[in-house]
Amino acid sequence: MKKMLYSIAYFVSVLVVMSCGKEVKTEKAIVKIPTSICGECANTIKTAVMKLDGIKNVDVNTDTKLAMIEFIPASVKVSEIEDAIVMSGYGANDKAANKEAFEKLPDCCRKEEK
Repeated sequence: MKKMLYSIAYFVSVLVVMSCGKEVKTEKAIVKIPTSICGECANTIKTAVMKLDGIKNVDVNTDTKLAMIEFIPASVKVSEIEDAIVMSGYGANDKAANKEAFEKLPDCCRKEEK
């Protein structure tokens, strides 16, 4: 019985060590967000994107109007990231903001694209 327990413990240990060595490949995408104005905009965008599977990090810069997103390409596509931003009320790259979501944004965040 002890031999079996030791064997199981050894097997589990080997599995744990093997799984720790695998690196997940990530990529970075830069998404233009022309209507992001303030910190509230950045928080809304970050929250929407972070809800997607495969997102590692989101950094929204309202001065440059760009979002740098680190993601796992096997889990999520750039188009899905853009769609999440669009559905939160902001334009993303060449996609226009969802009108209903835009209308629900705080007053300070409702800047129309030019």
